[in-house]
Amino acid sequence: MKYNKQIMIDGLKRSIEQASVKIEKLSEPCVKSLVHSRSAECDFWKKKLKKMEAQLEELENESGRID
Repeated sequence: MKYNKQIMIDGLKRSIEQASVKIEKLSEPCVKSLVHSRSAECDFWKKKLKKMEAQLEELENESGRID
C-alpha cells in the first residue's frame, strides 16, 4: 500500500509544479482583450492548486503514520 501512496504523492507534486508554472504564465501581462479570460483561468488554477496541496499534505501525513 505504501507504494501506491508514494506514486500518488509523486504525481501530486508534479501536478502542483505544473499548476504553479501555468499560474505564473497566466499572471504575465497580456493583451487587454484577454485579461478577463486569463484572470478567470488563473483563479481556477489557484483554487485547484490549493486543493491539490491539501490532498498532498493529507497523503503525506497518512504515509508518515504508516512508516
